[in-house]
Amino acid sequence: MRFFLCLLKTSIRNSLSLKWAFFIELILNIGNNAIFFFMWWIFFQRFPLVGSWNFQDLLIMMAIVRGGYGLSRICFGGTKLLADAIITGGLDRYMTQPKSPLFHLLGSKSQSKGWSHLLSSILLCAFAEIHPLQLPLILLGIVCTSLIFTATSTIAHSLCFWFGNIGEVSKRYVDSVFLFVHYPVNIYSGLMQVCMFTILPAGVIGYLPVQLVKTYSWTLGFCLLGASALFVSISFFVFYRGLRRYTSGNLFI
Repeated sequence: MRFFLCLLKTSIRNSLSLKWAFFIELILNIGNNAIFFFMWWIFFQRFPLVGSWNFQDLLIMMAIVRGGYGLSRICFGGTKLLADAIITGGLDRYMTQPKSPLFHLLGSKSQSKGWSHLLSSILLCAFAEIHPLQLPLILLGIVCTSLIFTATSTIAHSLCFWFGNIGEVSKRYVDSVFLFVHYPVNIYSGLMQVCMFTILPAGVIGYLPVQLVKTYSWTLGFCLLGASALFVSISFFVFYRGLRRYTSGNLFI
């Protein structure tokens, strides 16, 4: 853990080294998030309820999703490198170290755009009418969402061990998950809703945390923690299982 924290500290410093580029990206991403916010605000002015959700519920969902995604990009930005490392033999440099190759890779890069999503999450919490007792639940939702985003991305990119150069497909899949979590899952039904809790875990990322904040349910809390642990466990299994098929790129020869 100490190694990962030191690695993360170095990665964050590197991501923030170009200050002007960082601030420009920060402003642009916050502006993009603001446009999305106002689109939903206009929608809820016309339709006060979507299923059983109101605008307040959507704000909480957006705060959790943006915060979790931002935290994932800041702390585990190396998932973006995983597919290329598998295809080009770039895992060699991580496998020669005594530390976990997966932890080393995930912490080797921090994406500066994650800060804009994290800041957007804070602003959304400020707009929402949040009771102080809900804040710990929102923080729990952000952490769990971050872990599930990271695990989902790791699983998708690790499929390159079996299917070759499908990094672009994996990236599209991860982007699709991020897109679907911004819509209330209760607008779907039947098989599509099942997919939203499994293949595209939008329901676990966006729906469960909001329901937990609304109901203070221990059952939902354990479900969220259990789902997070399950996705993380699957990501470790898929990566290290695929690592057996890895072919060295001989980058040190």
